[in-house]
Amino acid sequence: RLYGRGTTDSLGHVTLITCLFIRLAELRPVLRRNVVAVFIASEEGGHPGVGVDELVRRGKMDHLRSGPVVWVDSADSQPCIGTAGSLTWNLKAIGKLFHSGLPHRGINAIELGSEALGIIQRRFYEDFPAHEREELYSFSSSSTMKPTQVEGA
Repeated sequence: RLYGRGTTDSLGHVTLITCLFIRLAELRPVLRRNVVAVFIASEEGGHPGVGVDELVRRGKMDHLRSGPVVWVDSADSQPCIGTAGSLTWNLKAIGKLFHSGLPHRGINAIELGSEALGIIQRRFYEDFPAHEREELYSFSSSSTMKPTQVEGA
């Protein structure tokens, strides 16, 4: 049994990776690649200078860019065959300023970006629909494409 903060979110795979490193140290196999583990702290953010974003900012993960990278995570108290991933991308919408008395001659960047995002999301869900076996494997949700941050100038 695992006890402690994060027993169903983090402790399982931390234990798994720790056991892997212990076994590698015992066996000392000749490997063609380095094996690196990154244990994430503060994955939800809110703590400056902590977590993967800080490691990336400091260049500590640059050597992993060419892969392979295996992301080990769990979302329950049992073995899991799949979990969520993420892809970071940006969408920049540039409008056209015009006098407020003639708004039809301007282009509202917020509306433009929102419409573009809607088109991109519709295409994503067409290309990546729910798999027919998701219910069998108790997936809590299908692949999603959700905006998580918006900036304005």
